[in-house]
Amino acid sequence: MTRRQKKKIKKLCILILFLIVVGVIIFFLIKLLFGGTNSSKDYSDEANAVISAENLEKIYKFDYSKTLENILESKEYNDNYLEDYLKIDFVETDDFADKVNKYLNIGYEASEVNNIFKLSSKNQEKILNLSKQKDFSEYLSFRNFDINNLERYEEYKKENKDEDLQTVVTHVNLNLDKEFYTDTERIENPDEITTLINKFHYVDKDFVPKDLVTLFDSKNGAKLVRVAAEAYEKFIEAAKNDGITLESTTAYRSYSFQNTLYTNYVAEDGQEKADTYSARPGTSEHQLGLAVDLNDPNVSGARLDDKDFKWVKENSYKYGFILRYLEEFVPVTGYMEEPWHIRYLGVDLATKVYKSGLTYDEYYDMYLKEY
Repeated sequence: MTRRQKKKIKKLCILILFLIVVGVIIFFLIKLLFGGTNSSKDYSDEANAVISAENLEKIYKFDYSKTLENILESKEYNDNYLEDYLKIDFVETDDFADKVNKYLNIGYEASEVNNIFKLSSKNQEKILNLSKQKDFSEYLSFRNFDINNLERYEEYKKENKDEDLQTVVTHVNLNLDKEFYTDTERIENPDEITTLINKFHYVDKDFVPKDLVTLFDSKNGAKLVRVAAEAYEKFIEAAKNDGITLESTTAYRSYSFQNTLYTNYVAEDGQEKADTYSARPGTSEHQLGLAVDLNDPNVSGARLDDKDFKWVKENSYKYGFILRYLEEFVPVTGYMEEPWHIRYLGVDLATKVYKSGLTYDEYYDMYLKEY
């Protein structure tokens, strides 16, 4: 091979290499300008089958989307929502594709759909039955946010500007934007230790707790459910060891007994005042068999003295009880302070409620009720 021939071959090789480099650059420029960042290999066979059958090859111009793949596999693809699908984060949940389409049909944007999937499953279902709600992103961090109450939150927030948003949500959920004893709800499982009963939640008149037993120190047959009665005995013994003398006066009360009490109080003081210190029949913790009123037999003219109250306040949770009605709780409970009234919740829950500084109503709504 002559020197001239070698030079020609060298030039040809350089030219071919140059063309390859240019071709690669052009290829990536086209991908950059026109997409094409994924292919059929990125999607499942089921998704590719839909893409092929519906002539949706344009999908390959966009980055792979798990949400889009799921919707294609579910055969619920709507071409009008392609750009929305690409912006929605995939969530492992039943009927994901169906819900996405329904939220988009209602009028929510992709970013709002992402927010909806951060809510509880119950709230997600509720949204499907509502017209489009205005932005609720500021409420997403609250476990007890209820989409049904959005308008009420907004109204309550305007009228109570000093309250933080978590308090606004909780208080509206507790119906504190309404009059007491309005829109009341029947309690479905009143035998549960965690049952919340108040001026908005009631039990049937014929409800009697299971496993009631007479308290060991009772002089009038006062009873609590067994687990509470056993805890109560330990509580009284602990008080005695610390030089505090306590005894029970009343514990479980039937509906009829509470009705008699309340009726007499109304006759004496009128309903408005009676409602500040006596529960209407069906709404008393005493009917649950989980509450007991205390008395110090050594105190004259009062049920407890300051020393008694201090000990009860600082120690009752250690035995599973909480002080249900304190002075600072009046706006929420609607009852005057009752330093003698304790309610059984079990040691673990009572400790959490005590340390939270919240009323049981607020704690229940924020941490126990399912939304």
